[in-house]
Amino acid sequence: MKIFNNIIILSLIGLFSSTYLFNLAPIDYRGTIEIETPEEISDLTLSTEEDNLLNPESIIIKHQSENEVVTKSVSNSIFTVDIYKENSLIKNGVEKLELVSPSVNMSIIVNKDNPIVTGLDISQKNLGLEDGTYSFVFNSNLISNPDNSSISINVTYDTEGTYYPAKTQAPVGTKGLTLYFATENSDALIPVTRFVVEDKSITRMAIEQLQNGPINSKMRTVIKDVTNTTYNNGNVVIDIPSSYTAYNEGSAGSSLAYNAFVKTIFDVDRYWPIHSVTFTVDRKKVDTYFHERPSEAINSLPNIERNYLLYIAYKIDGRYYLFDYQIDTQSAGIYSNDTIEIQAQKLFDVYKDTKLSYGISPIPKSVVLNGVTKQGNILTLNFNDSFSGAYKDNEDLKQMMIESLAYTFTTLPHTDGIVITVNGEDKTGVIYPPEFINPEIVEN
Repeated sequence: MKIFNNIIILSLIGLFSSTYLFNLAPIDYRGTIEIETPEEISDLTLSTEEDNLLNPESIIIKHQSENEVVTKSVSNSIFTVDIYKENSLIKNGVEKLELVSPSVNMSIIVNKDNPIVTGLDISQKNLGLEDGTYSFVFNSNLISNPDNSSISINVTYDTEGTYYPAKTQAPVGTKGLTLYFATENSDALIPVTRFVVEDKSITRMAIEQLQNGPINSKMRTVIKDVTNTTYNNGNVVIDIPSSYTAYNEGSAGSSLAYNAFVKTIFDVDRYWPIHSVTFTVDRKKVDTYFHERPSEAINSLPNIERNYLLYIAYKIDGRYYLFDYQIDTQSAGIYSNDTIEIQAQKLFDVYKDTKLSYGISPIPKSVVLNGVTKQGNILTLNFNDSFSGAYKDNEDLKQMMIESLAYTFTTLPHTDGIVITVNGEDKTGVIYPPEFINPEIVEN
C-alpha cells in the first residue's frame, strides 16, 4: 500500500512539472458579480466673492459642499499659493498665509449651511511683491481631486501714487470752477477744480474753461463749439450750433458731453443759484438732442440733489483723482423707507464690492463698518481696527480714503458731514466734504 501511494505521488510530480499545455475553458463571471474601479470623488468645492483685487490686505475663500462631508486638516496650511506675473511663476507653494492657524488632524464637518471660511493674508508687505498685476492660484490641501482643488484670482498692487487733497477755500481773488474732463479711454468724467479770476458771467466762464481743456495731457475735453451761454434768474441756457454734430452722434460721446455740460454748470451753484439748464440749437428749443435724450433732459433740467454716489479713485500719470459713480439703488437694496443707518450700511457694502475696470475703491477689503449712528445731519461711521492700519505708509492715500468717505456718505439724504470712529473712539471729529475736489494745480 505504501509503495502504491509513493507511485501516485511521483506520477503527480511528473505531471505538474511537465511542459504539457492545458486548454482550460474560460469562466464567464458576467451576471454573477460586478467589480468597479475605485474612483475618488470629493464633494468639496472652492468659492470666493473676490475677482480683481486692488491693494488687498486679505482674501476670504470658502470650502463648501451641497452634501455633508467630514474632512480632516493634515497640514498647518489649508492653502498653498502659486503666484504668476505675465504668465511666469515667481513664487511657488507659498504657505502659512492663514489669518488663523489651522489645527492639524482636526476633523471638520462641511455642509450646505456650514462652509469652511478661511481668511488669507495676501498683503503686498507680507508677500514681498512689487507693484504690478499678478495671478494668484490658491491650492486647497483639503481637496485631493485636481479638478476642483484650486481657484485663481487677479491681484493688482498699485501703491506708488500721489493724491492731492481737496481744498476748502479758493485762493484770494479767484473762483473755483469744477470742470469735468474725460479720460483718454472715455470711461469716466473726472472733476477737476480750476481757480480763475472772475472777468465775466461765471456760467460763461465755466463753459469757456471746459472748452479750453485740461492741463493734464492724459485727459481731454468733450466740449467744443458753443454759440452762447446765458444766465437769467438761476436758469441757464446753453446754445449749440447745428453745424457741430458731434454732441448728437454716438451714445458714449454724446453722454460724456451732456454730463460734462450739466455737472459743470450745476457746480457753479456754490456761487450763483442754479435752478435749471436748458439746451437750444441755433437758438431754438428742441424736443430731443444728445443722441435722443428726451425733452425733460433738454428743456429746464432741474438742479436736484444727487443721492447715493460713490466716490471712486482714478489714477492718471501717477496721480489719483476722485470721481463720482451713480449706483443702482434697486440692485443695492437701498429703499427710501430704510433708516439712514441701514442705507449707510448698504451703501458701504456697495462701496467695497463695486468693481469697475477703470476705477479703484479707496477702501481696503480688510476695513469693516461695524456700525452707523446719526445725530442731526451728522453720520458717525464706526470701523474696525483695520481702518487705523490702512495706508499707514502712505498718508496721501489715507487722506484720499477719508475724503472719499466724506464725499460718498454726504450723498445720503439729509447728511452734511461724517465722523469716523474706530471701535467707538473718535478719530477725526466732524468732516465736511471739501468744496473744491481735485485741484488742478497744486502749489508745493
